Amino acid sequence: MQDITAHTLRHSFASVGNDLGYTESTIGAIIGHETHSITADYIHHLDPVLVAAANKIANEVYRQMLEGTDINLEL
Repeated sequence: MQDITAHTLRHSFASVGNDLGYTESTIGAIIGHETHSITADYIHHLDPVLVAAANKIANEVYRQMLEGTDINLEL
């Protein structure tokens, strides 16, 4: 496996999210590219749409990482 960095994971996550049809604003919100005020940084609201999108994208990244391996795990 190639060297994996946080940057490459974020890039891959965003790319897979785009491939799955999520909007740039949704992906940006998930990975923290949305502009916030200082106060907003302290207030965290759970957004079920963002959570569902993050889970679906992460599962697809995981599935793609396992392609070509002998690992067969159910998501």
